[in-house]
Amino acid sequence: MKVLVIPDIHLKSWIFDIAEEIIRSGKADRAVCLMDVPDDWDKELDIARYRDTFDRAIRFATGRGKEKNTS
Repeated sequence: MKVLVIPDIHLKSWIFDIAEEIIRSGKADRAVCLMDVPDDWDKELDIARYRDTFDRAIRFATGRGKEKNTS
């Protein structure tokens, strides 16, 4: 089994897009995110960026991909 390790997201939700492409291409079977999702310098007041990054992480973890949550 090939495992993709996703370290240090730092509010960069696009990393999950790349991770999905890697898994879809068969280069990895599973992914492990080492977290550090919210930590980024001087972004503590950018609430929308936090929301978008965590929403994207949840969609990745639940297999719902790039689709937007409409609920």
